[in-house]
Amino acid sequence: MASLSEISGVLGRHPGVEQADTVIVCLDGQELVVAVVELREYWSGPVLRDYVNQQFGVAALAGVLVVETLPMVDGTVDAGYVEAAIADGRCTLYAHPRDEVESRLAAIWAELIELPSVGVHDDFLELGGDSLSALGIISAIEAEFDRSLDVYEFMNASCVRRLADLLRADASLVSTERE
Repeated sequence: MASLSEISGVLGRHPGVEQADTVIVCLDGQELVVAVVELREYWSGPVLRDYVNQQFGVAALAGVLVVETLPMVDGTVDAGYVEAAIADGRCTLYAHPRDEVESRLAAIWAELIELPSVGVHDDFLELGGDSLSALGIISAIEAEFDRSLDVYEFMNASCVRRLADLLRADASLVSTERE
């Protein structure tokens, strides 16, 4: 397992990062490593998280909180501030797919956005998605799930979990109509 200083060092060498530090937070009984970064130029938290995890070859980092100024208390990152940011939705933590539908969608997104992994709560636009990748993903989803999907539905869902919920809801409507 990488140390907090090693993770901070890798992030600090990223061309878009001005300053980085890491902290361990406790959520739902789990200890998670979260980085807090000031940026030179915009990079999203999920993309920076994947950058770090790819450097170490393991999931060393659960999330990245982008801030204007590092929240410090007594020379260390304020863990309470980070926990509040996670609770407020300002820091997306990596979440694994919970079923086959989410796994298949996450794999499609990762392949077509060219990322090593996509968490089920990662926002499409924050991952660097654009109109061309959206059309590619929609086409792949239509082929994989044999269901048409319009751009509005896709963009409104914005993450794998909500898109999977949409696909599951459609499947339950179809099975209910057949009964």
